[in-house]
Formats: sequence, structure tokens, C-alpha cells
Amino acid sequence: MLALLGSLLGLMGSLAPRLIQYFEQKQNHAQELEMLKTQGAFQLQMIQAGHTAKMAEINAMADMRTEMAAFAAANRPTGIKWVDAFNGFMRPFLTLCFFMLYAAVKVAQFIVLSQDGGMGASTVLSLWNNEDWAVWAAIVTFWFGNRTFNKERGRG
Repeated sequence: MLALLGSLLGLMGSLAPRLIQYFEQKQNHAQELEMLKTQGAFQLQMIQAGHTAKMAEINAMADMRTEMAAFAAANRPTGIKWVDAFNGFMRPFLTLCFFMLYAAVKVAQFIVLSQDGGMGASTVLSLWNNEDWAVWAAIVTFWFGNRTFNKERGRG
């Protein structure tokens, strides 16, 4: 009986490490599987982000090509001198007209504000706000490119 009990204990003693090893491997495999799932989800997000960025780049390039084609067509000479001169004159003329209109609106605003009794610096400062800076920047950038503002910021 003692021999039988000793044999059973010996069998159980050799089985216990294998059972522990089995459960440890099962836990390790579960952790590894979870890590692979997380890595896969991360890689999928990276692929989608890359796809989104690539699509944005493609759209920007298409917009740029469309804009370049429009400007190229507008700057192509027709061979008729007065038509070419008119085409060359139109953009600066329209810019000047809109600038004069803008200046007239600002003068009218100044007159209205000064009639209300305010002739101080606050009246002048209230005439020029962020929207005015945006209009000014758009005009200067259109005619001179980004070089002017890059020089002001020390990037030119």
C-alpha cells in the first residue's frame, strides 16, 4: 500500500511541473495573441492614416495642376496685340478698383466714427482689425508671393 501511495505521489510530483508549465504557456500565448491583435490594430490605423495623407496629397496636387492650367491659359498670348494688352491690364486694374473701393469704405467708416465725437487713436485703431490684415495679406501675397511675409518673419 505504501508502495502504491509512493508511486502515485511520484507520478503526481512529475505531473505537477508539466501542468504548471502548460498553464504558464497558455497564459503566455494569450498575452502574445493580445499583443499581436493590438499591434495589428495599430498597424491598420497607421495604414489608414497613411492612406488619408496620401489622398490629401493627391487632391492637393490635382488642385495645384488645375490652378496652374488656369493660369497658363490666362497668360497664353493670343497674337492680337490689343487683346493681349487688355488681358495684361485687367488683373492690376481690378486690384486697383477693389483697393479704391476698400479705401473709400474705410474713409467712410472714419467719417462716421469721427462724427460721433471720437477723434482719438482708438477711432483709428478700431478701423483696422484682423479682417483688414487678412485682406492686406491676400493682396500682397497675390502680387508678390509669400516672399514678402517670409522676409518679415525672418524666413526669407
